[in-house]
Amino acid sequence: MRGFKVILFGIGFLIFCTPLFGANVLVTEMDLTSNVDLEGRIRTRGDFQISYDGGYKYQGKLLFQYLNANLENNTNPALIFNGAQASVNNVLNVVDITYWTGYYGILGEGKHYKGHLYHRMGGFDYNGYLPILGTGLIFGMSHYDKYTGQAFIYQRYGSMTVNSADIALGMNADALELKVFTGASDNLYRLGLQFVYFGDIADLYVTAGNPTIGGGRSLGFDDFYFLLEEWFRIRNWNLILSVFSRPKVYYNYLDRAYIGTDETNDIDFNFDLNYEPPTSYFSGGGELNIQTNDVEPFGVIVSPYVSVFAAGMTWKVKLDFNLISESREFITAYLNINASF
Repeated sequence: MRGFKVILFGIGFLIFCTPLFGANVLVTEMDLTSNVDLEGRIRTRGDFQISYDGGYKYQGKLLFQYLNANLENNTNPALIFNGAQASVNNVLNVVDITYWTGYYGILGEGKHYKGHLYHRMGGFDYNGYLPILGTGLIFGMSHYDKYTGQAFIYQRYGSMTVNSADIALGMNADALELKVFTGASDNLYRLGLQFVYFGDIADLYVTAGNPTIGGGRSLGFDDFYFLLEEWFRIRNWNLILSVFSRPKVYYNYLDRAYIGTDETNDIDFNFDLNYEPPTSYFSGGGELNIQTNDVEPFGVIVSPYVSVFAAGMTWKVKLDFNLISESREFITAYLNINASF
């Protein structure tokens, strides 16, 4: 309850200040996820992100977050400062400059198969190739929106000096998007890419990268973040095929640091088939999820679900039937509410 009081106070403060400064208060993420086992035990994860945005007139932004992986039993987490940004655009009609501190964003963000929805333990959201966190400057350039480039120079979170640099290059051509990421921190290097294709009946998303190259270690499969997604649309049917591999070092949102995930030989296969009637506010379908890792040598989960869009929110109710599993209950009910406003 103490955490929720802090959230309400923060939201009230931002809303009260909005008319004074002509800014926008946005809840960029409201995500509630509850899991219920056969004994009636509920475990709820809450992620609330608030943006105080100056809009076009004021090129500034303040970010706040409340993240709690166990709302029923853990009352310690509170609304925290998550980041601040200030920008100056078209300097010498060439470059945009942004100063930021805290959390900036994610390079190579995922689309469908991401986050805590499939890996519920810990603070690893697995929502992109590389989350950017620290204090520094961003220099951005674009050419007719077809070619874009960003250079990040910053002190990475947890470091004592300016020790990090990243470059993100993008190219857009009709239905194709290609982004390349490269960077370094101390003696570690990183390299990643994202390829997106938007077709008439199918979309393709591929994101791959290694955020920890070097350090005297040999390169292995467990070092890579990899996500392949294919979206097929046939009339009112959607078929989404996903292949996902988690790296053994990734950003933990609870600890706010890059730490070991304890995952090796990890790979997931997910098949999502759903039906969405035209001009409707719901869809229904099922998922087949196959996982292999150290905790789950071979897990097979079948999950029928219904998703409803109402009052500006997406409600998803799912039942997980763990046909072959060594780490989960046979049946787990799942409710997720997601919105931004």
